[in-house]
Amino acid sequence: MKKNILGAAVVFFVTLAFLLMLDDITSSGNHEPQQNNVNIEIDDTNKQPNIATLDEEE
Repeated sequence: MKKNILGAAVVFFVTLAFLLMLDDITSSGNHEPQQNNVNIEIDDTNKQPNIATLDEEE
């Protein structure tokens, strides 16, 4: 009897989570991809972007 109640609760919550996820996906009004404007400053001497790199020894 206790296993039946726990099983029913699991099925209920999984179904609820699935329906909420489906509703969130279908009701999204903005389907256009977002554009991120990124400005990279370039040093004039060597024409490389200012990006930090880490050299790690293994």
